[in-house]
Amino acid sequence: MSLLQLRGRWLCVLLTVSALVSAVTAQSAGPGTAAAAAPVAGKAQVNPPAAAGPDQAKALSLSPAVIMTRGLPGQSLTQTLTISNQTGMTFGFEMIAQDIQVRNGHREFVNAGELPQSIAATAIFSRPTVTVGPGQSASVDVTVTLPPDTPVRAIVAIFHGTDRLQGQGAVAMTASLGCLITFTASNNFAISPSPAEIKPQTTTRPLTVSVPLVNTGTEPVIPEGVVALLSDSGKLVGKVPFNAQRLLPGERLEFTATYDPLLPPGHYQAISSFQFEDKTLSQTAEFTVE
Repeated sequence: MSLLQLRGRWLCVLLTVSALVSAVTAQSAGPGTAAAAAPVAGKAQVNPPAAAGPDQAKALSLSPAVIMTRGLPGQSLTQTLTISNQTGMTFGFEMIAQDIQVRNGHREFVNAGELPQSIAATAIFSRPTVTVGPGQSASVDVTVTLPPDTPVRAIVAIFHGTDRLQGQGAVAMTASLGCLITFTASNNFAISPSPAEIKPQTTTRPLTVSVPLVNTGTEPVIPEGVVALLSDSGKLVGKVPFNAQRLLPGERLEFTATYDPLLPPGHYQAISSFQFEDKTLSQTAEFTVE
């Protein structure tokens, strides 16, 4: 992780390692039908056509995968994105940007300019298209500006695949990768937890503690959580972290912690705590192990 001061006085955190998700999207494609590509981040495993050698089943990767910025409306950010092709095939991409909005607690990708004060609509790429051969890398600069009063807090800058890959049968695929860019423009950080759900251990399943969190502020947050397990006498039995996730404004996600050691029968308390920015939220739930 590195900290950079970029043009327009935006403070950025660049993450070159992100959750790995499939960047290959598929649909049944008849004559004249184009395969749809969804914006994704990080790294993609690409399966070549059946005739290709096994050494070609390697990866496309994008760096950075996530950029977290902090600044003021009217300021601009310029960032270099680099795509690497470690497959045995040549890939073509067009550069596009999409806004990310949250509706009913879930993210939606919206074409640039469709939302009021769209950030994606301000995106300027140094190259409109990119072709990357086997073993090669290519870089593209993207510049975005935060419009005044925009409610948008995230966009994705996408290397949108233009090549259709023939999969099994009549399924065509394209490969697309995206860099998530989040924007923080105020100190209005807030999250709201729902009551914890505890699934006691069984002979085949460990104890899990799940806490749904909703971002009720106007800025992105990454809550860091831990659950402490106490016996009926108040003795600390164990402590495990919750899975880390990013919450955009309005987004709702379930944070889960898993405790593998078997607990002896008895009554317990699970104290869940989450820290974000300079704030801490805690709640207590009770459960019994038979």
